[in-house]
Amino acid sequence: MFQRPFSFRRKSGDETRQSRFQRTTSQSRSPNSSPSDVSGPVREDPVASTTSLPQTSTYLYPRKISDHSRKNSETNPGQLGLNIVYSPENGHKVDIIFIHGLGGTSRRTWSKNEDPELFWPLKFLPLEPDVYLARVLTFGYNASIRTAGNVSTTVLDFAKDLLFDLKYAKDEQKEDLDIGNVPLIFVVHSMGGLIIKEAYMQGQNDPEYESIIRAISAITFLATPHRGTNLAELLDRILRSTFFNNSKPYISELAKNSFTLQKLNEQFRHIAPRLDIVSFYETQPTAIGLKSSRVMILEKDSSVLGYPGETSKALNADHHNVCKYDSPRDPNYITVRNALTSLVGKVVSTSRSKKPPLSNRRESHDLKSLLAITELPDADYIFFRDQWTQGTCDWILEEKSYLEWLHAPDAAHSLLWLNGGAAMGKSVLSSFIINSLVEQSVSCHYFFIRFGDQKKRTLSLLLRSVAYQIARSVPGFLQKVLPFVDEAVDFETADPRTIWERIFKSILFKMENCQPLYWIIDGLDEADDPRALIKLLSDVSLSYIPIRILLVSRKTSEIMATFQKVPEVLNPNLINVEGHLEDLRYYIRQELSMSGTIEFKESIVHRIVQGANNNFLWVRLAVDKLNLCHTQADVELALEQLPVGMEELYDRMASSIAQNPSATDRALASSILQCVTCSLRALTIAELSHALHEDTSRMLDVQRSIVELCGGFVVIDNGANVAMIHQTAREYLVNGKDRPFRVDRDVAHKDIFLSCMRCLMTIGLRAKVKGIRKPEFLDYAASSWSSHLTLAPLDCGQAAEVLNNFLNGHWVLTWIQVLATSKQLRVLIRASKHLSKYSAAHKEHDRANIKRQGLIESWAEDIVKIVGKFGAILRQDPESIYKKIPPFCPQNSAIYQQFGKTKDRSLLVSGISTPDWDDSLARLSFGYGSYASSISAAGAQIAILISSGSVVLYDSSTFEELTASPIKHGERVYRMELNSTGTLLATYGYRTTKLWEVSTGICKMSVENIESRPRPLAMLLANNSTMLVVGTDDRRIRSLDLNRTSPTWHLVGELEEPELEGHFLNSSNYMALNKDGSLIAVAYRGHPLSAWETDGPVHIGHCWRRREEVARGEVIEAVWHPHYPEVLGLYIEGVVFKWRPHDGNTEEIATGASRLAISRDGDLFATGDVRGTVKVYTTSDFCLLYHLTSEEAVLGLAFSPDLNRFYDIRGYYGNAWEPNALMRFVEQRGKGIESGSETESLAQSLTVSEWRSRRIDSVTVLAGSPIGLFYSCGTEKGTVTLHGAQGEKLADLHVSKSFLSVEQMSWSNDGRYLGFSDSSKKVIIISLIASAGNLEPPVERRLELSMKHNTHGPILQLLFHPDSNQLLVFSSSTICTISLTSSSVTQLLEWHTSVCKWIIHPQDPALIIGVGSDTIRLLDWSLAELQTYRLEYPYNRNMKLNPESLLDQNTVNRVLITHDKKHVLVQMSSSRPNTKEKTFVYFEIPPRSTSTAVTPGINEDRDSIAITSLVLPKSLSSQIDLVLSFLAHDNLIFLSRTFSICSWKLPLRSGPSLSSSLPGVSSSNKGKATIHSTTPFDHYSDNVIIDTAVDLVKPLFSLPGDWISRDCLALCSIWGVERSLLCPRNGEVAVVRCAALV
Repeated sequence: MFQRPFSFRRKSGDETRQSRFQRTTSQSRSPNSSPSDVSGPVREDPVASTTSLPQTSTYLYPRKISDHSRKNSETNPGQLGLNIVYSPENGHKVDIIFIHGLGGTSRRTWSKNEDPELFWPLKFLPLEPDVYLARVLTFGYNASIRTAGNVSTTVLDFAKDLLFDLKYAKDEQKEDLDIGNVPLIFVVHSMGGLIIKEAYMQGQNDPEYESIIRAISAITFLATPHRGTNLAELLDRILRSTFFNNSKPYISELAKNSFTLQKLNEQFRHIAPRLDIVSFYETQPTAIGLKSSRVMILEKDSSVLGYPGETSKALNADHHNVCKYDSPRDPNYITVRNALTSLVGKVVSTSRSKKPPLSNRRESHDLKSLLAITELPDADYIFFRDQWTQGTCDWILEEKSYLEWLHAPDAAHSLLWLNGGAAMGKSVLSSFIINSLVEQSVSCHYFFIRFGDQKKRTLSLLLRSVAYQIARSVPGFLQKVLPFVDEAVDFETADPRTIWERIFKSILFKMENCQPLYWIIDGLDEADDPRALIKLLSDVSLSYIPIRILLVSRKTSEIMATFQKVPEVLNPNLINVEGHLEDLRYYIRQELSMSGTIEFKESIVHRIVQGANNNFLWVRLAVDKLNLCHTQADVELALEQLPVGMEELYDRMASSIAQNPSATDRALASSILQCVTCSLRALTIAELSHALHEDTSRMLDVQRSIVELCGGFVVIDNGANVAMIHQTAREYLVNGKDRPFRVDRDVAHKDIFLSCMRCLMTIGLRAKVKGIRKPEFLDYAASSWSSHLTLAPLDCGQAAEVLNNFLNGHWVLTWIQVLATSKQLRVLIRASKHLSKYSAAHKEHDRANIKRQGLIESWAEDIVKIVGKFGAILRQDPESIYKKIPPFCPQNSAIYQQFGKTKDRSLLVSGISTPDWDDSLARLSFGYGSYASSISAAGAQIAILISSGSVVLYDSSTFEELTASPIKHGERVYRMELNSTGTLLATYGYRTTKLWEVSTGICKMSVENIESRPRPLAMLLANNSTMLVVGTDDRRIRSLDLNRTSPTWHLVGELEEPELEGHFLNSSNYMALNKDGSLIAVAYRGHPLSAWETDGPVHIGHCWRRREEVARGEVIEAVWHPHYPEVLGLYIEGVVFKWRPHDGNTEEIATGASRLAISRDGDLFATGDVRGTVKVYTTSDFCLLYHLTSEEAVLGLAFSPDLNRFYDIRGYYGNAWEPNALMRFVEQRGKGIESGSETESLAQSLTVSEWRSRRIDSVTVLAGSPIGLFYSCGTEKGTVTLHGAQGEKLADLHVSKSFLSVEQMSWSNDGRYLGFSDSSKKVIIISLIASAGNLEPPVERRLELSMKHNTHGPILQLLFHPDSNQLLVFSSSTICTISLTSSSVTQLLEWHTSVCKWIIHPQDPALIIGVGSDTIRLLDWSLAELQTYRLEYPYNRNMKLNPESLLDQNTVNRVLITHDKKHVLVQMSSSRPNTKEKTFVYFEIPPRSTSTAVTPGINEDRDSIAITSLVLPKSLSSQIDLVLSFLAHDNLIFLSRTFSICSWKLPLRSGPSLSSSLPGVSSSNKGKATIHSTTPFDHYSDNVIIDTAVDLVKPLFSLPGDWISRDCLALCSIWGVERSLLCPRNGEVAVVRCAALV
C-alpha cells in the first residue's frame, strides 16, 4: 500500500530491479544507439524520408500535410520554434503540440531509430479516429547537450520562447496560427514537461496570454522528471570537465529535487486541477556510457505528479524509447494513442457543450479572499498518494459497505466511517479513494486533518476549504457565495457554526438538481473537536443535494460514542481497515529490492507480514532495514532483530540517535526533532536550516542527512516539508519519560522561540523585507514566535531577556512591517493575547523586574490597538510604522515612548489630553436637531434612523456619510431594516412602506400601508431580500413580494393568542422574527412572552420567569439566536433572559439594561442602560467580557458583522467602539486551536475589560491665529477656548450659560482680535495682546452684539477687514459690516443671490470677493458692488465633464488662494440628492485694473464678463476629500479620501510669469466681454494633466482611523505659520506639526 516517498530513495545509479523488468530482444537497441533526451554524447544523422502517409491504412480522412513539413522531414532533424506538422483540410477542432526534451529535436525525438517514416505525430496519429480532427504542431528549442549555446539559458527561458511562439508564430503563408481559438493538448517528453509547466505558470500572470492559457485543456507527460533525476548531476559534472563545453543551467535544474523543480511543483499543483493530466513512466533501464551500462533515468515517483484525477500508466520502454514507436501496432503507441483519443474526444465535446466551471479568475480570487484560503489540501493528498503502491487498496472498491455508500440512491445521504489502528495506511487509502472518485468524474471534495499543523486541525479551515472546492465545481454555488463579500463577514475568524449556517445550510443545502457531492475527511481523530465535527455534519440530512461523507480516523471511544448518535437518515456505516494482509504483501514485494530466489523472497514476505500486526509503518521501516542487507546471513539477522510492535520499533529508532558516536550529529538530530515535533506547522528544509542556524550547503544530500540523523522519525514530502513519519512517532517522542531519546517540549519551544527571535533580529532585515530575498524562516518566525513564548518555561531567563531586547529595539517595528507586507496583521492580535498571558504568568516568577513586566504589558496593548487604529494605513504603506505612526500614539504607550519622540522633530502630535489608548474608534454626529432612535449595521454600512423620518448612512470603514445619505422617507418612520449585505433598506412609515437601494438612494418600491395603520414591531428582508416580512401590533404577520412590480400586502398569519387565566391580553408591544422568518416571538404588557411558528401559524409556548412565584415580566426587547430556536430577551427591570421555547428552559441574569443587541453569529450580546453603560456578554454562559462606562443614555446598539466592533446611539450622536476584548475574542474563536490544546499551558480565563469614556463637547468651529502662537475653538455647548501652539489650553474666552453652540469664528490679520458667533446670532469679539514671550496674553471682551434684527437666517461667515477695524457678517439673506470703533452695524446690504464664500482680494485689500458656484462678485468694504463675473467651464472630452452639471445646485465649501496670490481654487459639492460629488475649479483672480476699466454700462449687465476656468481632472479630484491650503511653490495640501494629508505640486508652465500676462478682454457678437484666464496648466494637454496628476501627489502622513469624524472632515485646516494641521478629535483639537508643511 505504501510506496516509499522519494526522499527515502538512496540507491546508486547502477542499482536496477531486473526481477521487475523483463526486456525482450525486439526492444533492445544497438550498442551505438543512445538516448536523445538524456545524458551522453548524441549524434542524430539525417536519413531519407518519404512525404506521404502510409497507404495501407484503413482510415481515409481528409488531411493536409504542410509542404514545409514534407520538405524538412527529408533534410532537417527538426525545426526550432512552433511548426505545423499536420492540419485537417476542413478545419481543426483541437491543437496537439509536441515538445521534446533534453538533447532531442522537434522530429527525431518522436521518430524511432531516427527514421522519418516512424515520425508518429505525422505518420500514425492523423489516421486515428477523433485525432484526425486535430491540428498537429511541434515546438523545437536548442536543447543540445553538446553544441555551444547560451550558458545562462534556463527552463524559464524556453518557457517564455514557447509562450511567445504560441502568441505570435505564423504559418508558411505568414498567417497567424490562431493558437487559443480551440482547445490545446500538449504531448511532452522529459524536460519538455517542465517547459510546458513553467509556461503555463508564467501565462497565468500575463493577461496577454490569457486566451491561450484558458485553451490548454490537457497535458500528456512522457517520462517527465517532475522531481528531477540523479543523473542530471552526473551529466552536469561531465560537461563541466570538458574543455569544449560548459554546464548549462537547465541541466542542473533537472537535479533531484532541485529548488527550481520544488518551486515549479508547488505553483503548478494549485492550478493543475483545471487540466486533464496523463502521465506515462518508463519501466526499463536506459543504456548509457560505452559499455552498455543501463540505469533507470527516472523512477516512477518522479514521473508521476500524484494529483487527484491524474491518469498514470507504465510503458514497457526506457527513457529514450518511451516516446518512439515501431508501428501503429506497437503496444506502447496504442497505449499513448488511446489516451490522446480519449482526451481529444473529451475536450471537443466539452468545448461544444459547456464552458469551464470557473472561468473567471477574478471570481476565484474573490472567493479565496472571502474564505481566507491560503492553500488547498492537494499538497497533503499528493504526500499520501505518493506513498501508494500499485495493487494495494483495491479491496475497498469491492467492499459492500463502500459500494452502498458510493452508489446510494440518487436522493439519499450517507455517512461512512473507515477506522483502524494507528499507522495502518488509512490516509493512503483516503488518497486512493479520492483518486478513484475523481477518475469517475464525480464531485469530490476532501480535507486532510493534520495534527502537526494547528490550522489544519480546526473545523473552521475544514469547512472553508470544502466550501471553496465546491464553489470551483458547482458554478451556481459560487454565484450564491460571492455576495458574502458585501456582508463584510470575516470568515477566517467566524465561528464554525456561522460558516456552516451561512454557507452550507442557507445556500448549499437549498440548491436543487445537483449531482451528489462526495466529501472525504481524513484524520478525524486529529481534529481539535471530533465530536463537534460529526454533530455538525449530521445536518446534511437537511440538504436537497445528496451528500456522501467518508470519515477516516483511528477508532476512539469518543468518536464511536458520537458516531452512534448519527441520525439514521444518513445511513451511517463503518468499515474496519485492518486485516487486509494482501496489501502488505503487495507493498513488500514491490519495495523489497534484494536478490534471491522466488521462494527466498516469499519467505521474507511471509515473516514480515507475520510480525507486522497490520501496521504498514512497521512494514515500511522493516523493508528499509532489509534492503540494506548484502548477504543471506545479514537478512536472517535483521529478521531476528526486528522489533515487536511500534513501541519497540520506535525504541530502536530512538537508540540509533542516542548512540550516534558524533556529539555534533546527536545535537543536530535533537534540534531537528525539537523543531519538527513542536513547530506549529511543517517547516520546509530551508526554514528548518534557518531555524537551526545550520549551513546545509556543506551536506552532500540534505534530505538524506536529515532523515538518517533523525533515525527515520521524519519524512520529507514533495514540497520539501519536513514532517513526523506519523502522529504516533510524535506522541512517542514527547510523551514518554523512560525513552532512549525523547524531546523535552519546554526546551523545544524555548529553542524555537529563540530561533524566531534570531531571525527577526537579523541585521539588515528591514532592507531584506522590501527585497525578494527574505529569510526563508521569516514568515514562520513573524507569525509564531509569541505562541512558542507562552509554551517556553516560565523560569527561562534567556527567553525573557531576548524578549526584552526585542521589544526595546527597532526589531519590533520591523516585525510589524513584515506582517503588514504579508497581509497578516491579524497575527498582532494573537501576539497581544500571548504577551498578556505571558506577562500575567511571569509576574509570579519575576516580581522584582517590574519595569520589564510593564514593557511587555504596554506592547501587548499597543500592538492590538495598532491593528484597529492604523491597520488601513499599514496595509497601504507598511513602512509607515517607523516614522508616521508612532507620533500619533498616546504618550504613555511603549511605541510612542520609544519611537514617537522623533529627534528630527519632523512629525509631532500634541493637543490630545488622553495619555493612554482608548476604545473609541469614531464619533458619529447626525447634525443639529437630528435625534437618533435606532441603529443597524450590515455589510459595509451603518444605518441610523432619525426622528425626523430620515435614515443616515455611514461607511463602516471610513465613517463617512454615503453618497445616498440621508434617505428621506417623507413622513414619520416607525422602523427600518437593512438586508444582510447592506445593499437594500426598507423603511416603514405612517402611510407607506418603501424599499431603497443603499448605494444610490433610489426608491425602488413604495407600497401603501394597511388602512388601519398598524404599527410595525418587527421587520425582516427574507428569502435573499425578495420578501419583506412585517409583524404588527394587531398581532398579524404580513409580507410583500418584492419580485413583483406592484406588490400588495399578503396576510401570512394571525396570531390568535389565547388569554391565560390571571393575565390581561392586550395589544402586543414587541415582536422578534428569526433570521428566515419561520419563528416569531410576541411580547405583551400584561401577558407572558409567546413563541410561534409562522407557518400555520402554530403556537409553541409561553416564557415564564424563573421564580418560585409565577410572574409574567414585561419584555421590552427580544432577539432570536441566529443558529438555534432560542430567544434572548430583556425584561423591563433590566433582567436578560434566554429561553428555548421548544423545551421551556430559561436562564436569567440581572444587568440593569434597557437596550439589547446580539451579534450576527450569536456568540455575544450587548446591553446598554440609561446611565450610559454598555456591557458585552458571551451568549452561551452569560460571561461578562467587556464593560464600558460613559455618560448619556444608550438608545440603541448594534454589532459589526466581523464582531470586532459595536456601535451605539445616544440621541444626537453615536459612537463606534473597538475594544481589545472583542478583537482577542474573535481571534481566539477563529483560530480554534488553543482551546484545550497544549498551547493553553498558560491557562487564563476570560477577564473583564473595562473602560471609562469621558463626556465630549464636540468642536464646531476652529481657527488658528494668522501670526501663530495661538488657536481657538468653539464647541457645541457654547464654550470658546484659547490654546497655545502645542495644544495646551490657555484660557476660556467664552462660556454660554444657555449652551448655545458656537457656529462661526475668524481671526483678524494682525492676530489682535478673535470674532465668533453663536446659534442665537450673537457676535462677540475678543481682543488679545500677543507676544512671543507671553504665553498667556491679556484677554478682553471688545464687543458683544446681537444680530437678530440685522440678519435673516443663520450667520454663515465672519471676515475681518485687513486693518482690523471692521468685521463683515454674512448670512443667508444679508451682508453687513460692524465697526469695532463704534461697536455697531455700519453697512447693511440685502443679499438674495446665491450663497458665497468671501475672501479679501489678495492684490487689493480694499476689495472683497464673493465666490459662488457660477459667479464671482467684487465689492468694496462699503458693500458697493463693483463687478460681477461669470465662471465658464470649457468642455473637456477627456474628463467627460458636462459644464451645465457644474453650475447646477453646487455649494461652495472652501476657497483657497495660491501662494502667488494670483489664482483661486474653489471646492464645490453638489447639492443634488443622492450624490456627494466634489468639483474643484481653478481660475485667475480678476485684478483691480479690470474692474476699474469696465464702463458704467457694463454694470447694468454684470453677467457680460466671463472668466474661463479649469476643472481639476478626475484622476486628481477623485482623491481629494478636503482641500486645506496652498503652501510655498504652489503646493496644494489636501486631505485624501483615504484620510492622508497629501501634497500636490501644481504643474508649472514655462514662459513669461502670470504677472506679465494679464488676461485679455474680448467681445462676443452679443457684446459680452470674456476674460481668458491663464493658468499653470495652459501648456498641458488634457491627456498630460490626467496622466501626470496622480504621479505628482505625495502623501505626507495619514490620520489614525479613530480621528475620522464629521467634525474632522468639516473643520480640518492647515495652520501655515506654525507648519501644523489642526484637526478636531473627540472634543479636542489635535495639533500635528509636520516639517513638510512649508
